[in-house]
Amino acid sequence: MKNIIKMHNVSKYYGKFKALSSLTLNVEENQIYALIGPNGAGKSTAIRLMLGILNPSEGYVEVLGKRPTQKNVKIFKNMGYLPGELSTYQKLTGNEVLKFFSSLRNIDDDQYIRNLIERLDYDPNKYIKELSKGNKQKLGLILAFMHKPELLILDEPSSGLDPLMQQITIELIQEARLNGSTIFLSSHIFSEIDKVAERVGFVKEGKLIVEESLEILKSNAMKSIVIYFKETIPLNLFDNIKNVNLIETNKNVVKLNIFGPIDEIIKVISKYEIIDLTTQDPTLEELFMNYY
Repeated sequence: MKNIIKMHNVSKYYGKFKALSSLTLNVEENQIYALIGPNGAGKSTAIRLMLGILNPSEGYVEVLGKRPTQKNVKIFKNMGYLPGELSTYQKLTGNEVLKFFSSLRNIDDDQYIRNLIERLDYDPNKYIKELSKGNKQKLGLILAFMHKPELLILDEPSSGLDPLMQQITIELIQEARLNGSTIFLSSHIFSEIDKVAERVGFVKEGKLIVEESLEILKSNAMKSIVIYFKETIPLNLFDNIKNVNLIETNKNVVKLNIFGPIDEIIKVISKYEIIDLTTQDPTLEELFMNYY
């Protein structure tokens, strides 16, 4: 699988301040990758480097197989970018902005654009300066998705949107991936990332401290398990299983936490008749907070 975004040993200085420190990450083709971190962690700097707005102080960045510079301007035609805040085109209407970008991108059939307008419930007749934060966000999403780019870079895609529009945004991201796009996103909405991301990177003080598939992160993290046995079980039943923290035992009900796979627990309890068993994986927010 080829890398659509590659950042190798990238550092970025602003004077003496180090915004990014030896950051290495790879985003594979047709993958949804989420970069997560608190404000000031370096997420926006990483995005600006991908877009060629900034140049790295150390290391290198490749996007769609090339360095994101003016010499390789053609790669930007295959990218869709949603900024954290859409702050330009104030004196134009949404229709005028969309027509301008359709012309730049040689879009002849605007059926997909009309579909985006309808799904996002956006009024393109209003001037940009009249729009609320949420409606500016809708326009930004349309501009990012309208040409069905090979790569989407989305900075806080659901910012300012109500729950219904947040769900529509998630659907648009999932559909783009199904149609072959690669998506890189940064978001503070953990539930959004939890639903769409395949791979996540946690960034802290400019350093990538964790990078892993979301599935593996969850499988290796602590899980909460409640087991209802038909009969009372021995108190020492789980003593020989590593990484188990027994929370409560009440006759035939056992509550415990375990780090990692639950295979050993299944083997032990298979000797007994079980009425019910429930497991609860950690949320992405809980995983995130373990590192901060």
